[in-house]
Amino acid sequence: MAISIISLNQLVKLMRDFSNANLFLNDFGFGNTSEIGTSRQMEFPYMWVTPQPSTINNLNKVTTPNYNFTIIFADRINDEINVGDNNGEESNNGLEVLSDTFQIAQDFLTYVNANWGQYGILFNVEDVTISPTIDGTDDKINGWAMDIIIKTKFVNCVLPI
Repeated sequence: MAISIISLNQLVKLMRDFSNANLFLNDFGFGNTSEIGTSRQMEFPYMWVTPQPSTINNLNKVTTPNYNFTIIFADRINDEINVGDNNGEESNNGLEVLSDTFQIAQDFLTYVNANWGQYGILFNVEDVTISPTIDGTDDKINGWAMDIIIKTKFVNCVLPI
C-alpha cells in the first residue's frame, strides 16, 4: 500500500517549481529572511519562502498538518536620479516593482488553486494576508510578503505501529 503524504520538502519543491516556471522570477530561496543573499547574491526578482509556526489539527481521528509560510516576492529598485517631480515610490521604479510583484503574488495563488489540489493540498484564498515590503538596506528591494496557510492530507502514520 502506497502512503501519500505531502511533506515539507515536497511543498518547497512545488513552490520552487512555480518560481522556475514563472517568466518573471529569476531566483528562489527557502529559510529565514536573514539568510537572503548570504550564500550567494540573489538574482532579482526573486521568491523567498520562510516557514512560520504551524499547527497539526487532530479532529475526529483525522490529522491535518497546517503549514504556515511567509512568501516574499521582491525586486530591486533602480537607484537613479529623480528626473521628474515625483516623491516617494514614484521617484524611482519603486511603484512599478510593487505593482509587478503584487501580480506575481496573485499568479502564485491562482497557480496553487489550479494545480495543487491533485496532491491533496487544501488551500483557501481567504487564508492569505499580503503586506508591502519596502527595504532600505543595501539590496534596496520592494515587494510583497504574503502569509499563507497550506493544509495537507495525512494518511494515518508513516511508520506501522
